[in-house]
Amino acid sequence: MSFKVIHTFTIPDVDLGEKLLEPLDATLDKGMWLTEDEIISHAGEADAVIGVVSIQPFTRRVLKALVNCRILAGIAVGFEMVDLEAATDYGMVVTNVPDYGIDEVSGMASTLMLALGNKLLQVDKAVKERQVCFARDREALLDIVRPKFRMREQTLGIVGLGRIGTATALKARGLGMRVIAYDPYVLDAVMESRGVKPVDLDMLLRESDFISLHTPLTPETSGMIGYEEFKKMKPTCYFINTARGGCVDQAALIRALQEGLIAGAGIDVTVDEPIAADNPLITMPNVILTGHSAWYSNRADFEIFYKPMTQVLMALKGEWPVYAVNTEKKEKWLEKWGKQDKEV
Repeated sequence: MSFKVIHTFTIPDVDLGEKLLEPLDATLDKGMWLTEDEIISHAGEADAVIGVVSIQPFTRRVLKALVNCRILAGIAVGFEMVDLEAATDYGMVVTNVPDYGIDEVSGMASTLMLALGNKLLQVDKAVKERQVCFARDREALLDIVRPKFRMREQTLGIVGLGRIGTATALKARGLGMRVIAYDPYVLDAVMESRGVKPVDLDMLLRESDFISLHTPLTPETSGMIGYEEFKKMKPTCYFINTARGGCVDQAALIRALQEGLIAGAGIDVTVDEPIAADNPLITMPNVILTGHSAWYSNRADFEIFYKPMTQVLMALKGEWPVYAVNTEKKEKWLEKWGKQDKEV
């Protein structure tokens, strides 16, 4: 049985895991197809499709056109651009790559927390421009860094205690910080086993000195941090978002910063990417912007493009992929595509 695999988001000189297909009678077509019509035109007859399921439009219209497709393998953690209900209706398993950037993103969240808490960018600017130092101009430097608190006396509030949220919590615990978390899908006992105190969202907003967002973008989380949430935060609190821009009401964030409701922000993800040149966040000295780069390392860059092919290989062999996100129809999928019914 021959298979056709379509890669819709091909980056030059990146290992896509093509060699994994060699034991199978499979062809791989590669390109950069970003619109619904382009994907339908090139992938309509595919047995497996690979794409960036967080930005490419895998709508019901597109998925309906993929008449032979058994798997849509995503190059991302998030999969907000996929109509999961449609994929399930058409007998298609959708996968993501949930474990490629755990250390990188949690590391960036921790970096932003430390940089903001230590007024790192402001101090760096003053030293470079005015050669400020305690030895010569104590008051000038104090004017920049005040207020500044000992990290082990601070509380980190984590919204979303999944893989990355947990890794961030453990790093903060290593700094001696108190860590609290809100996640309605994680048992209190699990949080406590990680040295994290479970709280409701209201308590987290009121008690945290740093708040780090680690939720996927879903209808439930879209705009979940708005002006009313910022009003509950301490004026000395720093807000960090390495999750998805759409989880935060960006206008409310800007207003909160302008009104001094919070002390500053570390923002890796924005609603519009790249961020607009006239966005007020760009000119705010107490805001650090990192351009959706938190996920990147040499290793993570390899894994995010290579791992989707491992899921394709499993699906083409009639095995249920380990990174499946629409798991409710697993048995029906196996009945249709399982290796017990197919010669591979």
